[in-house]
Amino acid sequence: MTQDRAIYLLKLTSLGTVLFGLIPLFAMIGGLHGIVGWFLDLTHLPLDGSQSFGGDSEKVLAAIGGGLMVSLGVVTWQVTIRVYANDPETGASIISWGVLSWYVVDSAGSFVAGAWFNVVMNTGFLLMFVLPITLAKPRQAVAA
Repeated sequence: MTQDRAIYLLKLTSLGTVLFGLIPLFAMIGGLHGIVGWFLDLTHLPLDGSQSFGGDSEKVLAAIGGGLMVSLGVVTWQVTIRVYANDPETGASIISWGVLSWYVVDSAGSFVAGAWFNVVMNTGFLLMFVLPITLAKPRQAVAA
């Protein structure tokens, strides 16, 4: 994979992360609590409708978590275009450490809360960030 392809994939993943982080806000504003409720039910498999998204505490935690996901997406986009594009080693390190720290805390908390399937979904997110920078080939220096 080329570095340019990795940049494209990192930007796409960053944008997807921002959009995912906005879902709780749009659900609260638009009254689409069912979407977030379904997601919560998915994280606590089986899909049995026993999870909901209705309480004030759930909403504020979803707003905080959504804000952090938006932040992760925006920061990763900025590191991708401002650091990784010019210094792949440093950019990859910043992105990897940031995403890995999110993954460990989110996954450990999800597991303790009984939402083991969220660990599986988190692994997908982690791979979307880490695989492009792991598989990217460094740019070849142009001979002068």
